[in-house]
Amino acid sequence: MAGEVDPQSDVSLLGGRPRTLHLKMLRKQWQIITLQVVATIALVWMYLEVVSTYVVNSIDHTMVFETLESLVGEVPIGDWITGEGRQGLARFYVPIILGLLLGGSMALMAFQSPKLQQRIKLGFIILLMTSLVGRLLLTWVPSMIFSLDFRAPSEGELQTLEWPLLMILSLMILFVYLLPVIMGTRGIWGLSRRSIGWAIGFTLLFLGIHAILTFPLIKSQLGDWGANLKTLETQVSDPTIGIFGFDLVTPEQLSLILIAVLIMVFQESGFGVIRYLEYAYRLPESCKRDPEYVKQMDNVLNGHLRHTAGFLTVTGLMTMIALGFHSVLLEIVSSSTGSQWAAQVSESIELSLTYGLVISALLFLSLVALMRFFIPWERVWGLIESLGNKTQEPVEEKKF
Repeated sequence: MAGEVDPQSDVSLLGGRPRTLHLKMLRKQWQIITLQVVATIALVWMYLEVVSTYVVNSIDHTMVFETLESLVGEVPIGDWITGEGRQGLARFYVPIILGLLLGGSMALMAFQSPKLQQRIKLGFIILLMTSLVGRLLLTWVPSMIFSLDFRAPSEGELQTLEWPLLMILSLMILFVYLLPVIMGTRGIWGLSRRSIGWAIGFTLLFLGIHAILTFPLIKSQLGDWGANLKTLETQVSDPTIGIFGFDLVTPEQLSLILIAVLIMVFQESGFGVIRYLEYAYRLPESCKRDPEYVKQMDNVLNGHLRHTAGFLTVTGLMTMIALGFHSVLLEIVSSSTGSQWAAQVSESIELSLTYGLVISALLFLSLVALMRFFIPWERVWGLIESLGNKTQEPVEEKKF
């Protein structure tokens, strides 16, 4: 019909091909790739923050390998992989790279055909069995056949199992430490909600178990082993990090805030990619080729990127202010009045304990809730969003 308009006419061409919402093209869009890269950076950063706060020089994998070597001998994995001999976070640099490569390989395999996946799994099982008992069978079975003596394996033949068993045990120890990185990478690039949930769940489970074990009453029952666990002091030291001239939090508190914010960045970015791709997949074929739907997807993805950066930055700053809100109040009171009351309250032991931070945060939340009656936050944020959105020129209709 002469009055019909080609739905692809207003869609920009990339490399001579019209843009659509088909998954093969949408997964190469820069917003999707940016979200996946942001999620990967947040995952690695979160892992390093958890490791530096709770694990390094406390219960890291190098200490487990040293204990294993003292019991059974040298571990087959080289020190350049395990990080033995290095200091601090340098022990985890190479293992993290291995975890990213393994998670990326698992994500790549997830997009292969079921037949190819089955072949890869079968090949891995055969390789594992061959490396485990291959040398034993090659020495024991021919010896029985040539000597016509059906016997059990000798001690020397059984020693051939030592190296593969130690190798498998060492890899299992290393992969247990790297489980959040492996599963998180697989979830981000393999589009698996379950893997992302595993990464977040394992991290939170570790933090919960560590908090229970470092409880003073429980830690005292663990003896020398419990002495190696890193703990956060119940009495909070003077804050040294802040904004606008106010010292709000300590370095330990900043690490906890970073861990929480990075978990949210990793979760929102990883789940966001999967959610948008699922939405595009469920669209009818005609909608996938409609330029209006393509523009709508662009706006949604751009908005998600802006909100991820904006909301989570504000969340981190507001958390810092909430934890150090009592110091802000005392600073304002002491600078304005110079009264002795402010000095006495600032030296109060309650404000130096952890539950003093809870009181401070509740005061901040109460003030924000009270300000809601005077400041329309929804309108303010809507005004900010409207200023950030560019006005689009109306599309002229084609004339025939």
